[in-house]
Amino acid sequence: MKVAHYLTALNLASLCVVVGYLGCTAIPELTAIPEVKPTCVISWDRSADLSIDEYRVTVWMVSEGNKVTQYRVKAPATQVSCQEVGANTTGKWKVTIQACPKVGICSDSSKPISFKVVNR
Repeated sequence: MKVAHYLTALNLASLCVVVGYLGCTAIPELTAIPEVKPTCVISWDRSADLSIDEYRVTVWMVSEGNKVTQYRVKAPATQVSCQEVGANTTGKWKVTIQACPKVGICSDSSKPISFKVVNR
């Protein structure tokens, strides 16, 4: 199940955190924050704009304040493991995606998605 998160400039369709092949587990606006394992995968729909050169995945642990990590994913790839971007430590995390053309300005960030990494 995926929930739409629109970027104003490029209309990326969705962003989610995936656990194995079970599908999207992080859905914003729910009362409970979805729980995922440290082996989760962050994925999003590919932009319809073929000039996209890379996506910028920004992750941060909520309890750590403003320690933000940005990871670049070369298009056409549309996923990155939580381990690659450092979001595999137990706790509450947030993630956003930006689409960046080879020439020009990146889109606005997507709406943040929250998820909780657990070791169960």
